[in-house]
Amino acid sequence: MTLLGLLGGIGAGLLFGDYCAPLERVGDAFVALLRMTVLPFIVVSTTANVAKLTRSQGLRLALIGGVTMLVLWAIGLFTVTVLALSLPEWSSGSFFSVVADEPAREVDFLEVFIPSNIFLSLTRDYVPGVILLCICIGLAIGQLRRRRLLIAQLDMLGEALIWVSSAITRLSPLGVFALAASAAGTMTLGEAARLQAYLLSYGVGVLLLGTLVLPMLVTVVTPLRYRDTFMIGKTAALTVFATGKLIIVLPLLVQETTKLFARLDERDHELEDSSVEVLYPLAYAFPHVGKLLALLFIPFAAWFLGQPLGLGEYPKFLSTGLLSYFGGPILATPFLLDLMHIPHDMFQLFLLTGVVSERLGDALGVIHLITFCLITTSFLTGRARFDLRRLLWMLGITTAAGVAAIILLQSLLSHTLQFAETEEEVIAKLQQLDDVVDVKLISDSKPNPDPLLEGESLLDRVYRRGTLRVGYDADNLPFAFWSTRGKLIGFDISMAEGLARDLGVSLEFVRFERRSLLDQLAADHFDVVMSGLVGTLERAAKMEHTSPYLHVTLALVVPDYRARDFTSLERIRGHKKLRIGFVDLSRGFVERFKALLPNAELVELRTNREYFERAWQETDALLISGESGAPHTLLYPDFETVVPEGVEVTLPLFYAVGARDRKMREFLEHWVALRKGDGTFDEHYKRWVLGRLPEPAGRRWSVMKDVLGWID
Repeated sequence: MTLLGLLGGIGAGLLFGDYCAPLERVGDAFVALLRMTVLPFIVVSTTANVAKLTRSQGLRLALIGGVTMLVLWAIGLFTVTVLALSLPEWSSGSFFSVVADEPAREVDFLEVFIPSNIFLSLTRDYVPGVILLCICIGLAIGQLRRRRLLIAQLDMLGEALIWVSSAITRLSPLGVFALAASAAGTMTLGEAARLQAYLLSYGVGVLLLGTLVLPMLVTVVTPLRYRDTFMIGKTAALTVFATGKLIIVLPLLVQETTKLFARLDERDHELEDSSVEVLYPLAYAFPHVGKLLALLFIPFAAWFLGQPLGLGEYPKFLSTGLLSYFGGPILATPFLLDLMHIPHDMFQLFLLTGVVSERLGDALGVIHLITFCLITTSFLTGRARFDLRRLLWMLGITTAAGVAAIILLQSLLSHTLQFAETEEEVIAKLQQLDDVVDVKLISDSKPNPDPLLEGESLLDRVYRRGTLRVGYDADNLPFAFWSTRGKLIGFDISMAEGLARDLGVSLEFVRFERRSLLDQLAADHFDVVMSGLVGTLERAAKMEHTSPYLHVTLALVVPDYRARDFTSLERIRGHKKLRIGFVDLSRGFVERFKALLPNAELVELRTNREYFERAWQETDALLISGESGAPHTLLYPDFETVVPEGVEVTLPLFYAVGARDRKMREFLEHWVALRKGDGTFDEHYKRWVLGRLPEPAGRRWSVMKDVLGWID
């Protein structure tokens, strides 16, 4: 019935589209009901069942369970390595985004594992800390003379919680239907399109581990059959996939596993029941193979950027990844990206995969928990046995299936998948803007044909003429540049168009040269300059300008194959001699940078494009902002933008004002503040700097609307 609910929900979402969005509240209510009994059940069952164990039983449980968990982890990490090394050769530029300046969030292992405030641990779902306290209390209860009385009460409470959980589980078809319908009705395929390689590789890993390796491992060391694992986990796995919450099915897994062992024979079921009720919550506190499989994203990200991890880097990556995943993938991934010197903005891509990969991983987590519990309990109760014939059969089947899956995967990735949009596609999307004002381009810069009258300000003349003259430099991605259609576009171009619209005037863009900018301003060639102009002391002393409207992050652009040589200040200093090009930086800043890197020679270039087309052969890197470097590497995919560790420098951007006109400067600053306040500035920043386009208006595609035509 749960499977029917899942399939029905997906069908309803495709049929009715985002009309199913309100069903999300029904699904949320179902998840909340399931979660209601989980942590109380963990506390009660773990405490009671630890108290039942003798010291020797506890030691055996810790030893056998620890070895079993290590074996499962080893299988998961081996799968990650094989899938990562199976990715075909791929060359690509950097993703169109700035390098994220958010620091990696550190995992506070002390807070997770030692519950100084048990109520806080319960609130935050810090299961390891809760388990530790329950084990301590259970061990203490085991030393009391009247412990059986308390254990009986805890058992009774545990049975009541299981009864409530079972009653709620009967609502699974309805709850799963609501969750699936709302997700299928509102989720777009565009988010997953970029990451087909990761999602396919991850899916292959889930299928191999969940349907072959783990269930067959159970048959090798226990008398259980292949289908027993699925009989226990079928409802739980579907529920977890639909809800995205593994913890909610723990009571169900305990109940089904206890029933399975009860059907086998008349052995010591009390020990089996105690083991099962302890092992599930205990195993949940540790990373399962579904979570570990998400480690695949790190080598995928390096491969996606054209810098696959070397084989020698895997031991450090896997060992650190295993430990960091005790805090969960969301906390561990930024840390691992930084550790392996992969641009931090790839974390945004990782988040996009969550809808699919996390649910698949948690469904695999169900099989992991079942495998761990069945094997460990079998060893504890003397049921375990080793079957060499089944082991050889397992190795043969899994190897053949794995090789076939990898060959098929490589074929798909090499010939049919598109991993990133081309430069033309990105620019085409960015330039889909409506013209809001009349625009005229003037490439031959000359003074304003209508000079200022005596006592007249620039703003007064703009209103009198009905035209705003704006200076631009088209060599400044993403602030001002030429589109593939020959149109002047960019962040500051859009801001200038908005300014002209707000003033109710037409717009003239007048080209300027950086080296003659001061003379052009003095000669009244334009009213304002809006083109990603970098603030320098020289300019501040000789022109009127606004306060910085944006601070950009200093970075280096280097050829892909040399990117790892520039990931930290220490590595850069390790080079005996460097030539670093730069465009449009202050003399003071250049001198400061020379002090940081005394072995580097800084070479001034006329344009950024000069570096990519010729100067990169003569210089080792280009000093540029990360915001400007990233889109350049999209245009030139053989290069990468790097923010070296240890270099935390930002550059101010401002708008320059002609004729040293303070009235115009004050007006511009007030206008920028207003546009930041109403969200216009942020919208332009997301579009032009981060490359995030707004969601299309109207309802999402659905069969009812776009195929059957029942609604407009």
